[in-house]
Amino acid sequence: MARNPACSVYVGNLDEKVPERVLYEILIQAGHVVDLHIPCDKETGRPKGFAFAEYETEAVAQYAVRLFSGLVRLNAFRTRQAVIKWQ
Repeated sequence: MARNPACSVYVGNLDEKVPERVLYEILIQAGHVVDLHIPCDKETGRPKGFAFAEYETEAVAQYAVRLFSGLVRLNAFRTRQAVIKWQ
């Protein structure tokens, strides 16, 4: 899990078919991803539909938000959120 919440991005509305490696490849376009966590349901083992990516610095996390403009927004809790669909 994230060691530094200020450097973390919440990826929401994530299609369960998105492989971790593909998500990682998308997210590294903004910078070095220190940690990527996709929570899974304890009973089914299926992804819950969201993920957390921790970047090297807060500046890189903010850049990721700007880079994925249109897919990314800041919610009321000041958590960075990205919406990534897999087709």
